[in-house]
Amino acid sequence: MSYDLYFWPSGATKNPRRLADRLADEKADGLEPDERVLAFRAELLRRWPDLADKITPWHHDLGWRQPWGRTDLADRFVEVTLSYGWAGTRALPVLAGAYGLDTYDPQSKQLVPPRSQPHDAVGPYGDGPDEVSRVDGWVAEEHVVQLLRQISVYIGYRYDDLDEAALTGALDDTNDEDVDGWFEYPLAGTPALVIRLAQSPGSGVVSVRAEGAMDLVLATRIETLLDLL
Repeated sequence: MSYDLYFWPSGATKNPRRLADRLADEKADGLEPDERVLAFRAELLRRWPDLADKITPWHHDLGWRQPWGRTDLADRFVEVTLSYGWAGTRALPVLAGAYGLDTYDPQSKQLVPPRSQPHDAVGPYGDGPDEVSRVDGWVAEEHVVQLLRQISVYIGYRYDDLDEAALTGALDDTNDEDVDGWFEYPLAGTPALVIRLAQSPGSGVVSVRAEGAMDLVLATRIETLLDLL
């Protein structure tokens, strides 16, 4: 079985269900070209090259794949068709939000908030006795990059210079005492994780929350890493 997700510029419509129905027929009237859509699309294909077979509309970034349907809509919206259990599902709304895009789930007929976990959401301790969905801790500010690089190794995500550049200045206005004062960054490995970071006021410490469908082994490794850093 598969399911669809749509992405378009935030606030583009007051009726997302109607817009998604129109986009399914490649009717994008009312959506203006937006470079953020293309940037998000490029980031999707960089992180998950396999999405080249699951993404629409057609664009030249799909390489040798033959065009189908309209070829002038890639800067208006993105649609992906995914199999249930696809590893990066949890990260997509967070990543879209970072690019100023909304995520719409036509299965539930509603927008997906950036912190939501569509289709396979779990509670604080996961669905089973051997699953953990959140690990909390802290690191010194100068160790944040080292932390993300090592977690990326654990989950098979290729953390590179572009990821590091995305963190430049990202923590400047964060505050771990403010529920809305956290910076969120997805690591699209197996499993996909969202790392939430926020500075602790008056210190050089950064609070960390790793969220995702972790088994006990991975959760313990991340906890140990946080203790060491």
